[in-house]
Amino acid sequence: MRLTEELRKRAAELKELDRLKSAFLANMSHELRTPLNSILGFTDVMLEGLDGKLTEYMDTDLRLIQKNGQHLLHLINDVLDMAKIESGRMNLHAEMFKVHTVLDEVVGITSALASEKNLALFIEEDSDRNVEIYADSTRIRQVLINLVNNAIKFTEKGRISVCVKPMEGARVLVTVKDTGLGIPADHLEAIFQEFTQVDSSTTRKAGGTGLGLPISRRLVEMHGGRLWAESSGVDGEGSAFHVELPVEARITDVVERQEK
Repeated sequence: MRLTEELRKRAAELKELDRLKSAFLANMSHELRTPLNSILGFTDVMLEGLDGKLTEYMDTDLRLIQKNGQHLLHLINDVLDMAKIESGRMNLHAEMFKVHTVLDEVVGITSALASEKNLALFIEEDSDRNVEIYADSTRIRQVLINLVNNAIKFTEKGRISVCVKPMEGARVLVTVKDTGLGIPADHLEAIFQEFTQVDSSTTRKAGGTGLGLPISRRLVEMHGGRLWAESSGVDGEGSAFHVELPVEARITDVVERQEK
C-alpha cells in the first residue's frame, strides 16, 4: 500500500512537472515573439525607405535580417503551438468553408518556395472544388502549409500536388503528394512524434523544429480526424500525406479531456 501510494504521488508530481513545462514554453515563446516582432517591424519600415534611402548593401543586409527573423518567428510559433496543445490552451473556432479555397491559399503561399527549387506545385485536376466542411479554417490551412512546406523541403526534383475528395460517411480526404526522398516504413509513425527526425543530417540541412508534423496531427485529431503518411521509402517515389476530416468537425476540448 505504501509503494502504491508512493507511485501515485510520483505520477502526480510528474504530471504537474509536465504541465509546468508546457506552461513555461507557452509563456517563454510568447515573450520571445514580442521583441522579434519589433525587430521585423522596424526592418520592414527601413526596407520601405521610410527612414531614408538605402544603399544596395544596406538593402541586402536588411533583407537577410528579415528572412532569418521570419524563420526564427516560425520556429517560435511551432514551439508555442505545441506548448498550447500540451497545456490545453489551444482553442479552435469552427466555420463553414470550401476546402478548395484553402488549397488555393496554401498553393499561393508556398509557391515561391517551390519555385526556388524549380518544383511544380499544383492542385490536381480531379480535386473537388465544391466540398465544404465545418472546421477551423485557420488551423486547417496551417496543417496543409506544414505538409506542403515539408514536401518541398525533402523534394529535390519533380512535383508536389494537393487534392481534396469527398469520402463515404460524411468525411473528406485531403492528400499532399511529392516525388521526394520517401520515408522508410519503420519511420512512418515516428515522424509524428515530437522532435523525432528520420535522418538528423538531412533534417539539419533542411532546418526546422521537428514539430510541424506532430502539431499537424494533433490539430487534425482535435477536429475528430486523422493524419497519416504512406511511402515506399524509395528516393524519387516520394510520400503521400493524407488528412481525413469529418464534414462537421467534432472538436475535441483539450482542457476538459486533461481535467478528466
